[in-house]
Amino acid sequence: VIKALRDDGVDFDNFYACAYESQESTGGWMSLEPPPRDRNPWNDDIEAAEEDSTLTFTIPPPEDTSISRRIDIKLFRRPKKPSHTDSVQSLDDVVLAQQSLALIEHSSDALHAISASVPGGKLSMDGYFGIGIFHPKTSQNVGTLWRSAYQLGASIVYTIGGRYKSSSSDTLNVPARIPLIELDDWSSFAESAAPKSAVWVCIEMGGTPLAEFEHPRNAIYILGSEDHGVPKSVVRGCREVVSLESELYGSYNVAVAGSIVMYDRLMKMRKAENQKQGEKK
Repeated sequence: VIKALRDDGVDFDNFYACAYESQESTGGWMSLEPPPRDRNPWNDDIEAAEEDSTLTFTIPPPEDTSISRRIDIKLFRRPKKPSHTDSVQSLDDVVLAQQSLALIEHSSDALHAISASVPGGKLSMDGYFGIGIFHPKTSQNVGTLWRSAYQLGASIVYTIGGRYKSSSSDTLNVPARIPLIELDDWSSFAESAAPKSAVWVCIEMGGTPLAEFEHPRNAIYILGSEDHGVPKSVVRGCREVVSLESELYGSYNVAVAGSIVMYDRLMKMRKAENQKQGEKK
């Protein structure tokens, strides 16, 4: 591999090569040369340098011989002085140090993968969601919903056709934690403020019961005021319509309704993730 890269013009005085491995760890870039990383070991005799290195990769032959095998290679800039990661020389070292994955030279993607505990270096796909109120009746409702949105993991809050004034319901200083976007009308939301990959979910009577609803990975939930609800034109523009069950009176306070929906999403997403982790184990 090193010979091929050098013949291809790679400057090993300034860069060193790593191969991506994901079988013995959660994903990382393993150096293809002996330590230390701050100097080029290939300047002299490449065969002699290869003999000094104990790094080996075992690639089992595929069942289907027509499928080609490959090694993913990435170039890293050489450090100016030896690094603590120079202690890793072979996959055997990784096996012995599985509890200390910092020894592997990780890319940013691999670090994200490790933090999410996803095997193979793959990034988690948790998605995102936001919530908006159409013509909010009071600032207290917006403030309460805004606080709940922060607590339950929302990425953004909208007011459509209404403005928010600071209220006593905001006890967590949520404006510093999660953004609120104020829009004049539905067209402003639909044309310029709605995320491209998010499903619009209207919370209104007559829709799919919340208990039966499967939340989209990326979603924007739209609520209406207690007085008038969500206009029919907006309901028609949403891909999903969800209703909240009740024992008696069917109309909830808008902040309460939004909090119920977001809590339901959080619980269902957690349950799905726990099931997925259980299947992997």
